[in-house]
Parts: sequence; C-alpha cells; structure tokens
Amino acid sequence: MISILTRLWRISVADFRCHHKKMSTFVSVINPVTGKTDWRLQNDDYDFHQEIARSAYADMLHDTERNQKYYAALRRAVGILRGRGERVHVLDIGTGTGLLSMMAATLGADQVTACEAFSPMAECARKGIQQNGFADKIKLIPKRSTEIVVGKDGDMDSRANILITEVFDTELIGEGGIGTFTHAHRELLQNDCIVVPSVANMYVQPVRSDMVRRWRDIQPIRIQGCDDIAPPDELTKCGGAPSLHDLQMDQIPRDQFETVSDPIRVFRFDFSGKTPLPFENQSQNVIKSQTSGQVDGVFMWWDLEMDTQGEIILSCAPSWAHPKIEELQWRDHWMQAIYYPSIPLEVNKGEEVKVISYHDEYSLWFEVAKGSSEKEDCHKEGGPVCSCGAHICFSRSRIGMMNDPIRRQIYQKVLQQNVTSDTTCLCLGDGNIMALVAARLGCKQVFSVETNPSTRKVMQSFIRKNGLEGVITVLTKDPETLTPTDFGDRKVDLVVGEPYFQSSVLPWHNISHWYSIEQLSSVLADEAKIFPAGMMIKAMAVEFTDLWKIRAPVGVCEGFNLQVFDDLIDRSSNVADENVEPQPLWEYPCTARSGIVDIYNFQYTSSWDKTAVTMTKTLNIKSEGPCNAVVLWADFDFGGNCGVSTGPRETPHVGKEVKWDFYTRQGVHLLKHPLTSGNIERGDNSVTQRAIHVTLNFKPKQGELEFTFKSES
Repeated sequence: MISILTRLWRISVADFRCHHKKMSTFVSVINPVTGKTDWRLQNDDYDFHQEIARSAYADMLHDTERNQKYYAALRRAVGILRGRGERVHVLDIGTGTGLLSMMAATLGADQVTACEAFSPMAECARKGIQQNGFADKIKLIPKRSTEIVVGKDGDMDSRANILITEVFDTELIGEGGIGTFTHAHRELLQNDCIVVPSVANMYVQPVRSDMVRRWRDIQPIRIQGCDDIAPPDELTKCGGAPSLHDLQMDQIPRDQFETVSDPIRVFRFDFSGKTPLPFENQSQNVIKSQTSGQVDGVFMWWDLEMDTQGEIILSCAPSWAHPKIEELQWRDHWMQAIYYPSIPLEVNKGEEVKVISYHDEYSLWFEVAKGSSEKEDCHKEGGPVCSCGAHICFSRSRIGMMNDPIRRQIYQKVLQQNVTSDTTCLCLGDGNIMALVAARLGCKQVFSVETNPSTRKVMQSFIRKNGLEGVITVLTKDPETLTPTDFGDRKVDLVVGEPYFQSSVLPWHNISHWYSIEQLSSVLADEAKIFPAGMMIKAMAVEFTDLWKIRAPVGVCEGFNLQVFDDLIDRSSNVADENVEPQPLWEYPCTARSGIVDIYNFQYTSSWDKTAVTMTKTLNIKSEGPCNAVVLWADFDFGGNCGVSTGPRETPHVGKEVKWDFYTRQGVHLLKHPLTSGNIERGDNSVTQRAIHVTLNFKPKQGELEFTFKSES
C-alpha cells in the first residue's frame, strides 16, 4: 500500500468486523498521491507493530564487528574481576534481544540482570533467553534503568560491578546516554565497576564542498541574460537547522569534497564513572587550513574504546579516516553526520581556523571562526535556530534538489522556450522555484499555488527580496476550490511544476501534479502547455551490497539462536510495513541484475481517465550473482528530450554498479528470498528464465497506487 503521513487526532471505534474484541481506529491521513486528507480504519496495534518493524535491531544484529567487540570486551571485564577474586554481577541496560546478557551468562557471570523498557522487546528477550537455556541465569526487569530499585525488596538485591549497554545513535548522545550512565553510576553500580564500552571519542573534520553547500541553503539562481534570483537576507543570515544531517559518508564521491584539516578529536566521554559526565560541554581546537576556499560543513563521527585498556576499538569513521581499514563495517544504525556552520567561513591555505564544538545532554553543534577571532560561544542556549523557515520546512535533500544544477538547467530551458511577455503561467507544487524563474524571464503573470503555509512563507520572502510582487500572485487555496475569479478571469497558457509536494514520500506520489491539473481544467486555455507532460514509472532488479540487512532475518548471532526475534519482526512487518519503502539509494551501493523496464506511463496532457489500471511487467534476471531487491522510480517528461529522473544519474548497465540521484528517495522492495541468474527447468522439460513480475494497481478515484511482486524461481 502507499505510505501515509499520520495526523495526530484519532477517533476510536469498535471493529465490528472482527469476531474477537479488538479495537480499530479511524485515522486522519494525508494521501500522498492526491495530497488530500482521507480517513482510514486502522488496527489499534498498528503503531505498536510499526515501531517494532522499523526498529534498528536487525541492522545492529547483522553488525558483526559490534557484536564481536562487545563480546571480547565483556570477556576481558569478567577476567579482570575474576583476577581480583570478585563475584561478577553484570547489568545489561536496554537488553533488546537479550544478546549481551546471554554473552555475559556464557562467560560465567555469577549474576546477570537485564532491563528493557519496550514491552514487546522485553517479552522477546524473555523468550529468547529461555529458548537459549539461560532462564535460570538471567533476571529480566521490564523497566527503564532509571526506575530500577536496588535493595532487599527491590529489583536488584545488590549493585552490579559490570555495566554493558548500547545506548548510542549516530549523534552518540541522542538516545540519552549521558543521563543513563550518570544514573547507573549513582544508583546501580559499584564504585570500582567496569563499563563496556569504557570511553567514546568524537571526531570532526571541516570540509570544503560544493555538494555539501547545496544541502545547506537555497543558493542564488543564475539566469542567462537576466538578473539573478537572490535568496532573502533572513535565509543567508540564518543559523540553519538544529538537527544533524546523518548519512553514509563514504558514498559521497571523493572528488566532491576537500578536507580543510585532518580529523580532530573534540570530545572524550568517559563512561567508567571515574569522572562525572558533563551534561554540557564545549571545546575549541585551532587548526591550519590545508586548502583555500569556504568551510561548508563539518563531518562528524565517533569511536568506542570497548575495554579499560583502550585496545578494542569500535570505530564509525569513514574509510579515509578509519584506524583499521580492514575492519571497516557497513552499518545503518550508526552512520556519520554533517553539521553546517551558521555562517560559512572563507579561509586561505595555511590560515588558522578555530573549530568550536558544543554538546548538551542530547545533541551537538559546531561552528568555525578565524583562529584570531574572539568568538567563543557556540549557541550555548541550545544550538543553532532556524529563523528563516526554510531549514524547518525543507529537508536537506529538498534543499539540495532546489540547488541541483541539472534540474535548474532543465527548468530554465523549458521556461525560456515557452515564456513570452503575454504568457500567463500557473505553477504547482510546494516551494516551486520555477515561479521565480518564470517571472524573471518576463512572464506577464505568474500564479503560484502554495497551500502549505511553511513553504508559502519562504517563497513569499523570495518574491519580496527580488521585487516580483507585481508579477507573482500566490494562491493559498486548494486547487479544487480555485475559480476563474482567482486568476482575474485570465486563461492559463502554461502550467509548470518541478514537481515536488511536501506530502510525497515516493517519487510517483508527485502525480499530485496531475490531479491538480484536472481540478483546474476550467481555467486552462485550449492550447495550454503542461510541464511535466507525463510521468513514467520504471523498475530494475538489483543486488544490494548491504541494504538487504535491514530486513534480513538474523537466525543465529554469535552462537545464540534469535529465531524468536526474527518471528516478532516478521509478524510486525506483515502488519505495518509497506510493500515498497523509500530509501536514498545513492547511499546504498547496488548492482543491476536486470535491464530497466517501463512499468506505466501517465500522460498529464491527456484527458483524465478514472478507470482503474492494472499492469504487469517482467524483470528478467540477466546478470550472474544474486538479486535481492526491485527498485522503482519515476521519470518526468519536460518535452524536447528534456526530463528529470528520480532514478539513476548515469545510464545503468547490467552487472555494474548503479549511480542514483543524490536528491530523491527511490522505492525499494526487498525480496524475502533472493534470486540467482540462470534458467529454471520445469517438470515438462520447458525452460523459463528467472524473473520478477511487477504488477501495478492504480485506482485514480481513490488515489491508491500500489505494487505487488512475484518471483519466478
């Protein structure tokens, strides 16, 4: 089914269709195909199942380096306490599947206490511990660690002398690790305990990069023969978004950035309890720039010293900074991140640059300044705050899309070929920069439909900054409520859209453009030109190098049977997961295993046909090696061999790596059972090529667009 964005209000009703007493809920949702609000009946357990299915447990359990280094460090900790002649009591905070607790029990701990607050995982851990034969060795407490009471009548009869926990995210401290460790040392642990991991180190590296700059702000729009479209002052002076930009940093092409310095260690978090963990901290490091240009971003990652000797290192560094490249591990639960200075800094090679780092209990932020600058604070009151609105309403990928030089070139070419001084232009979409370009090119009148209040505010600031108030009229109504009067009784000659809508989750959800055109047909001139003129959904079979791990069953992990966990995830996935999920595939390497197949072509210029469509196409597996997924995307036709693709940025070849668009998410269907190439011999001696059949079902009236998949294996 299509993905949906759930609103906050709900009306509960009895699900009279069920023979047992289950409750369902009418949920107000945004249909990303039509852009309209729908009511859907949803089982009350849906959010519960979605949280389980979308958790990162499976990804972590496929992280072999993580598992093995936790095991090795725990083995050392137990050995140290045995050497002291002490009884070993291990506390596992946030046990999840119970894996780390079972490691402790296997290593001979005298007492193991595990806590897990998320009830479905606590039940999963209980069953898994029992299935692996540790029910009498591990005590499971279904509480938060901060709720545990130590004492004769409490949850734990005594304090533990080993703490093992994994409460980290890409930002390291975003899951509340500082508070968790602090409370544990104060209430749950002995003074001379051992903590696994013992220490975390955080590193940053300032970079110069046009690509990184495109993710930061909406850049000026250069138009040949016309004045530039300048961003408003409130945007250029804005501190930016307060959140991190997490991504698979190794997938940024190496020729797309230049490092300003070597990596710098900016924070060291000592989890051992020997020194208190600061809930707020700041550091300053002065480096000499290795290049001239603008400091556009700060790359960040961290590592863990798993043991007390600092010999077992678990690093999240990208390849060029990794301490042991042979141990480089793909993981999606801990990535790297980019932070953006509030004001990009121009530096010369050899010049001193000050990197200012700050953290509070849950988040990080970074600034850069001249080495001689007196600037010392780093937004101490909570980090950078967006004052322009653009960084709040637009994602980093959307900002990058608006700055993409290829897209800008296509949009300008289309407008230059179709705009005259007599043209009345209608622009559809959220935050549509084509309205600004059309006005600058001399369009007589531009009407821009901006129903989203946040994006409308940003576009109005662009209009004011560039003196286009007399040309661009911003319409705030939904398309179906607009009348000829709203257009001054003018007929529209040209309809354009990027297309982009805030409600869109997958590329083909931008078919909202088509729905809007149909609703506005009464204001269109007979010969009105429409761009994009159509949308083609395409598909290709691929083999992902690593992405498959996020949905793959774990089975046995470090010798422990986790089938109970696999069953839990599978049940929840069947309830809550969509058949096709969005992923930014430029971050996830894959190899083409079939050619590209056109699934269906939607022609926006044709009369709107409300007839349901069912279409099946076949992807033949042509390349040696396994196939574990189908990828779908949309190409938009702008006429004259011009098009915007949300798919590969280069022509893919079967058996070769696919390079995907940097600024959109593609649709991914991960196969439960991978296919291999070759032919299938049937009982009647016939031979069939291995293939995947992709079926599209589209119901225009309901705005339902879904895919089903069947493997020929």
